[in-house]
Order: sequence, then C-alpha cells, then structure tokens
Amino acid sequence: MAEEAVLSTVLSQVSKRILEKLEKGKRLSTEDLMLLYLDLVHKEMREIREEIKETNKRIDDTNKRIDKIKETLLTKIDEANKRIDKVQETLSARIDSVQATLLAKIEETNRRIDEVRESLSTRIDKVQETLLAKIEETNKRIDELYKLYAELRKQ
Repeated sequence: MAEEAVLSTVLSQVSKRILEKLEKGKRLSTEDLMLLYLDLVHKEMREIREEIKETNKRIDDTNKRIDKIKETLLTKIDEANKRIDKVQETLSARIDSVQATLLAKIEETNRRIDEVRESLSTRIDKVQETLLAKIEETNKRIDELYKLYAELRKQ
C-alpha cells in the first residue's frame, strides 16, 4: 500500500504541473497526455477498489447474517426434533398401555366365554342325560304297555 500512496502522490503532482502548463497555454506532449490519462485511470481504479472493498464488506456482513440465521434454524430444527421424539415416546407409551389394557380385556372376555361355554356344555350334557333318562323311562313304560296290551289280547 505504501507503493500505492507514492504512486498517487507522484501522479497528483505531475497532473498539477501538466494543468499549470495548460493554463499557460502551452501545448501538451504525448507523454503529458499519457500521464494525465494514467492519473485518471489510477483514480478510477482506486474508486473501483474502494467500491469492491465496500461490496466485500457488505458480502461479509451478509454472510455473517446468513450464518447466524443458519445456526438459529439448526437450533430450532434440533428443538423440533427433540419435541417430536418426546411426543413419539409419549404416544408410543400410551399405545403400549392401551394395547396392554385391551389385551387384558380380551383375555378376560375369552376366559368368560370359555366359562360360559363350559357351563352351557355341562348344562346341555345334564339336560341330554335327563331327557335320555326320561325317554328311556318312557320307552320302558311303552314297552310295559305293549306287554299289558298283548296279555289283554291273549285273554
């Protein structure tokens, strides 16, 4: 940068002398015109460099803001994922609890169905035995009646 300052000073002084020469009405040489042009280009380059510096600073500031936003978003995403995991665990535990309760109720219902079936089966067996016994008794009575009828016919 020191070289830049020296070059700026030299070009500025040379340009002043050339302008003084112009004010006196003297004719400018090709070298004079080249030096004036060089000074002009140098000034424009310096302005462009300043604009580039300013633009780079704005880009850096924008990048910093983007990085902060990125960090904030990542933090929020992590928090949301943790909440989702917590909700999933809670719901999973709740589902397991409801499933266990329902399975217990189903088992109880199955047990009751088995008891009722066994009870009804026993009752049916008893009714069947009773009815078979009554049918047997009735058949015996009918047989006795046939015998009695047959004896009465013989007489």
